[in-house]
Amino acid sequence: MLRNRKKIFELLISALCFALVLPVASTVQATQTKPPTPEPFPMAQRLKQLGQSQEDLAYSLGTQAYVYGYPLVLSAKTMGEMTQTRAPLNQFFYSETLASPAFRDIVTPNSDTLYMSAWLDLSQSPMILKVPDNPQNRYYTVQMLDVYTNTFRNVSNRSTKQQSGRYMIAGPTWRGIVPANTELIQAPTDTVWLIGRVEVKGERDLPQAVAFEKQITLTPMLQTKQAAVPQVSPTIPADALTSLSFFQIMTEMIRKNPPPACDRVLLDQFALAGIDSEHGFSPEKLRPATIAGLRRALTDAPQIVKNGFVSYTTVRNGWGSFAPIGTYGNQFLARAFIAYSGLAANVPEEEMYFRAYTDERGAMLTGTKRYTLHFAKEQLPQTSAFWSINVYNNQLYLASTAANRTSVRSNTGTLVYNSDGSLDLYIQKEPPPGKEANWLPTPDGNFNLVLRVFAPIPDTVGKAHAWPPIRESKGVK
Repeated sequence: MLRNRKKIFELLISALCFALVLPVASTVQATQTKPPTPEPFPMAQRLKQLGQSQEDLAYSLGTQAYVYGYPLVLSAKTMGEMTQTRAPLNQFFYSETLASPAFRDIVTPNSDTLYMSAWLDLSQSPMILKVPDNPQNRYYTVQMLDVYTNTFRNVSNRSTKQQSGRYMIAGPTWRGIVPANTELIQAPTDTVWLIGRVEVKGERDLPQAVAFEKQITLTPMLQTKQAAVPQVSPTIPADALTSLSFFQIMTEMIRKNPPPACDRVLLDQFALAGIDSEHGFSPEKLRPATIAGLRRALTDAPQIVKNGFVSYTTVRNGWGSFAPIGTYGNQFLARAFIAYSGLAANVPEEEMYFRAYTDERGAMLTGTKRYTLHFAKEQLPQTSAFWSINVYNNQLYLASTAANRTSVRSNTGTLVYNSDGSLDLYIQKEPPPGKEANWLPTPDGNFNLVLRVFAPIPDTVGKAHAWPPIRESKGVK
């Protein structure tokens, strides 16, 4: 009996073990015959994220590089055009007429002075600048800009005290003996732009102004083979400000004209997007994601430059002033905006600028309306030279008017002042009867005005200064 129970117990254990093993065996068999379900594989998604990050980085750095490099590329473009159409490198071009609406050498030109200009390549030889005696106290200046559009010197009647002068303009690394009776001016870069302005006191004064202008001369200190043959700067592509060639031109200009050492930390960051100031820009070596980011930057950055005035402009009574101007330090957006809107703007000690787009109520200035601008005697600009107001179109060039005149200025002897010393100007399309001497003609559409003060008397225009507002007029026709 006991023996039978033992056999039954062994059979039950065997059956139980068989039951437990059988599902395992079935599962193994099923696993071997059914295709395995793949686990999630994140590599493709990861690669996509990496590509997007590279594009975003290139976009960010490309935008910053555009703001930094805009004045460099615009300088290269301007130099290429002017050395081929005006005068070769290291030679002055002298204008013999005042700027008109057809003038396109720079944006926001004035129509009150003769312009003269020269692009210098100081890598081969310093240049000698001579200015004449000025017994008539004619306002003039020879403004000197480095290739980053910073003004580093003005030689003007304000600084020469009407005396003749001789100056040697040398590159940043030049070392040598300075000739006798010559002042050394060491430029920050080998590429330099000289832009001169010579006062014209009225139509009859134009021949005398031209004769004076041509007494301002420029010659190389060393007669090298390169100096003997007129040299021009390469043509810059027409789309240089909106294509990848922007970064090629920018890096080439930096290599030829190194910036201050403090800018190196910024240039090192640009190199992460292939904008390498030491080795140049080679788009064929860059990843597609980097190229995509740089192309995005070239779409958005121009608008950032165009609207870069917001942080630097102070507006009072509709007149806007901009600071810094003429020299910019590390304010690269300010530098780029002025290159865009007023290339070669001078320093405030030499020339001050105030621009108005609106009347006293904030409405845009338009040729369909008439305006008056009233200066009380004590409100008139204080200057040792003269002041003027020019009218411009929306492209920031001199506006075309029916009267073919784009400014009023204080040095012509034609303005009519009121008995109390105040002055009323009439800003409108048609001449105001009997008040034509004080008339500033306007174009058909919207326009803007720039008030310039040449050689302002120090401390007469402070940060809180306000010019009188431009008022819409109903009574003067």
